[in-house]
Amino acid sequence: MINIAICDDEPQELERAQIFLGKYIQEHPQYEITIVSFSAPLELLSYVEEHGSFDVFLLDVYMAGMLGTDAARELRQLDDSGEIIFLTTSRDHAIDAFEVDAAKYLIKPYTENTIFSALDKVLGRLKVERRHIITLKTSEGMVRLFTRDVVFTQTGRNNYQIVHTIQGERLEVRMTASELFEHLTPAKYFVKCGASINLNLKYIRQIRKDTIVLDSGEHLAYPYRVYKELKEQFLCFQMSTGE
Repeated sequence: MINIAICDDEPQELERAQIFLGKYIQEHPQYEITIVSFSAPLELLSYVEEHGSFDVFLLDVYMAGMLGTDAARELRQLDDSGEIIFLTTSRDHAIDAFEVDAAKYLIKPYTENTIFSALDKVLGRLKVERRHIITLKTSEGMVRLFTRDVVFTQTGRNNYQIVHTIQGERLEVRMTASELFEHLTPAKYFVKCGASINLNLKYIRQIRKDTIVLDSGEHLAYPYRVYKELKEQFLCFQMSTGE
């Protein structure tokens, strides 16, 4: 099941997006898709806080009460990793879209081919990511995780690895950092950060010379000697996701 949210405060634009999505669903029966529509960003954010997230968000930028880019920042602060496609009349917020790791930034009036291409990209990526499920023996028992839900891992007490997830969990796993990295590497967004940290590039907000700032606002200390290499890996990752 793939859950898609549309948020636009202009009824005609909201209906237009719904029509395009309806046609996309008809032409792509391999995907089981549900759609929920919102006419205000605050309505969308309240829904996510109460009911959980969506896999894909189609967001207008200029909406009454809050910009779509600001709503996207709120989603990221909720540790939401959903794919974001902006649908807007202006190119002025393209940099803001980059900062929230948006998959696409489409200018209205967008065509059917344009939005279908954007959906092909994000749904294809979701399909690949959902194949990346790992099973770990933790101190609490066996756990199955999507690798996309792992923010980072680090070596803890007695050489246990601590797995930090977007849900705020901290899972203890008895294996080496290198062994855990081998489980994670089928997902191409993981990198080794020194000898004791495995890092998901998707959740990096900023790289400083002594700490990494994550989307959650958390600061993660790491070895300075890998600063240059980490910056290069992060830049390559950003360029590849922006294609």
